[in-house]
Amino acid sequence: MYEFLIKEYINKLTEDDIKKYAQNYQIDINDDEAKILYLYAKNYWKEFYNGEPNELLDELREKLRPETYEELYKLYQKAKSKINE
Repeated sequence: MYEFLIKEYINKLTEDDIKKYAQNYQIDINDDEAKILYLYAKNYWKEFYNGEPNELLDELREKLRPETYEELYKLYQKAKSKINE
């Protein structure tokens, strides 16, 4: 059930949505980071939801500023733990 809802959300996702989400958590992301996160969300959401995204996370660590990556990684871990409850 969650997978269907996530798929529908991702289909409607925009770069502005990513910026607003980060802003809601007081995470400063620039336009380049928003574009990267948008592309990863659109192309790899299933891996982040179902799989082992370690390789993708390593790629993001290299592409994002360290402070941005760390804050977003914390949010990802929190969301992932709620899904797995």
